[in-house]
Order: sequence, then structure tokens, then C-alpha cells
Amino acid sequence: MHFKINEEQEAIRKMVRDFREKEIVPLAPAWDEEERFPKEILSKLDNLGLTNLSVPEKYGGPGVDFVSAAIIMEELAYGCAGVTLAAGNNTIALYPIIVGGTEEQKVKYLTAACDCAGGKLAALALYEAEAGTDLTRLATTARHSGGAYLLNGRKTFVTNAPYADFFIVFAKTGEEKGKDLSVLLVEKDTPGITIGAPVHKLGLRAAATADVVFENARIPVENLVGKEGSGYSLAAQTFELTRPLIAAMATGVAQAAMEQAAKYAGERVQFGRPIADFQAIRVMLAKMAAGIEASRLLTYQAVWLRDEAAAANSKAAMARFVATEAALKTTIDAIQIMGGYGYSREYPLEKFMRDAKMLQIIEEDTQAQQLYIAADLLKQ
Repeated sequence: MHFKINEEQEAIRKMVRDFREKEIVPLAPAWDEEERFPKEILSKLDNLGLTNLSVPEKYGGPGVDFVSAAIIMEELAYGCAGVTLAAGNNTIALYPIIVGGTEEQKVKYLTAACDCAGGKLAALALYEAEAGTDLTRLATTARHSGGAYLLNGRKTFVTNAPYADFFIVFAKTGEEKGKDLSVLLVEKDTPGITIGAPVHKLGLRAAATADVVFENARIPVENLVGKEGSGYSLAAQTFELTRPLIAAMATGVAQAAMEQAAKYAGERVQFGRPIADFQAIRVMLAKMAAGIEASRLLTYQAVWLRDEAAAANSKAAMARFVATEAALKTTIDAIQIMGGYGYSREYPLEKFMRDAKMLQIIEEDTQAQQLYIAADLLKQ
């Protein structure tokens, strides 16, 4: 057992930090204010091998291990969690193809996504307004019709929907409970697809989110990922990746907030001395540091287990739960330390707090993570 990242991972960390300080940190407030995803950043990240992190080298991806992927997501989120979510969305959205797709599908879609000259954007169309995280209640259907599927339904909160070139859609293809959910690859220019207006969100504003409506969209049968009825399994495998990567993002946001607060506390003078000398401030900073370190260790453990091909579902849920809770608490306390300045837009702390709150909700919420943890505990 050891807790040291290797030389290659350390080099990746340094590269990402250098990039984010030059290319992301100075412009993040404007992107947040404008609610705009800077697609020009995506091409730069592509060229550095910092996108499509789950894609193997065979298909043009960086072929990094999951620990390195978590490091990349953490360091980018330190600069802007919204941009990180948008740029890193392919890492998650492509995963059902990676674990369940045919060789033809992998060559066609993964290679296209990893083309540095103009990589295609994927979007995971999974959630629906009436179903939430209960996948058994999804209402989108894909019915056989003349050698194709007729796709009907409405997906909500689809990240990158306005920019996506293709969608990974979860839809009901049968009536047998537990075997009725399947995954389809859907091109954006397929007739019958409508992209809704972007959702105006509290946080993660640089990541565009919108509803996607399917009305008798005709999908070729060869666009089925895996077998009919494999949707639940593909979703579960995807969640095992999303949980620690969102935890990594939360850790990056918390780290940035703590450093802002610590720097301010060392410079802000009250009653003739820096407020960092006051015991109350030191206790708040100490709790931040401990929460962040716990988050990071749980996150790295979860992704390390994935690299070792070991069961990681419960650990991934723990990582996400602890990290997102710590991120919100850290950002709130950091604002408290900075007082009115923390609450103002002059500093990035209010953005950090908004982003941290969204990270508790996005994909599967905090309560869902606790249920997974408890279920695994009781099973044991």
C-alpha cells in the first residue's frame, strides 16, 4: 500500500495546472457570466490529450488510467467546474460505447470523438423529468418498425445538448421489468429530434444544458449498443465512472476555495494583525483542509479500484458523497472568512459555491449516493 502518484501522473498534474492558470482561470468569470462554453478551449484540451479520458489509445483516446483521469478533472475544476464538465462530458457519455459497443461502433464514434482536428461531441441522454434517478420509470420508448427503431420521448438536463453531434439515448425497448431498457446511438441530424432552449442554471454555467425531444426519430438497428435490455447494466457501469470523476471535480473546487480563503486570511488585517492569527479562522481552515484531504483520498481509492478491475461501486458513492458535501461546506466557510468580499463577484468564491451546489445534484444526487452506500453495507 502506498499513497504516492507516479512520475507520469505528476507530470500530467503539472501540465494541467499550467494550462488552466493560463487558459482557464483568467477567463472563467466571463464564461460563467455569459453562460457560454468556450469551444475554443476544447480543441486546446484535445491537443493536450485532456479530453475523452475513458477512450483507449486504439481509438485515438489518451489511454490514461482512471487515477490520471481523476487528477485531470480535479485540476481543471480548480479553474472552472463548468468548463470541466462540458469538456469532460465525452469521457462519461462515450463510456456505454466503450463497455458495450460493437467494434464497428467504437471505430466510428470513438475515433470521431477523438479527432483533434474537430472532435465530435457526445451527449448522454438518460434522465427524464418524471423519473429522476429511477431508471425503471423512464418513459422514452424505441419500438421496432421496418428494420429500425422509432424513438419517442423527452430527455431533460442533457449536458452539451446544444453542441452535441450525437446522443447516447437510454430508451425502453420492451415490457419485461429489468430487461426493458436499451441504449441507442442517435445522430443529431436525424429527423424528429428537437433541441430545447438552454437551461439557465445556478452553477456550472459554462456547461450548456438543454432538453432533447424525440418524435418518431428513425434509428437504424445497428445503432443499438450491446443487446436489447442491457441498458441497466450499461448505466450502472457508467455511474461507477461518473461518481469518482464528479468527486474529483468537487475536490478541485474545494481546493481553490480554501486557497483563496487562506490567502485572504493572511493578508486581511483586523485589530492590528492578520485574521489568520485568530483561532476561529484557523479552526475553519483546518476543517477545510481535512475535508479536502478525505475527499481526495476516497476519490483516488475509488479510481484506483477501477484501474485494478475491483468492485468500486460503494467506494465511488462514498467518494462522491463526501467530496460534494465537503466542497459545499468549504465554499460556504471560505465566503464567511472573506465576509463581504467573498459574497461579491470581485472574487470567485460565490461562483465556487454555486458550482459546488450543482455538483451535489448533477447526474445522481447526494441522497442517491447515501442509499447506495447503505445498501452495500446491509448486503455485507
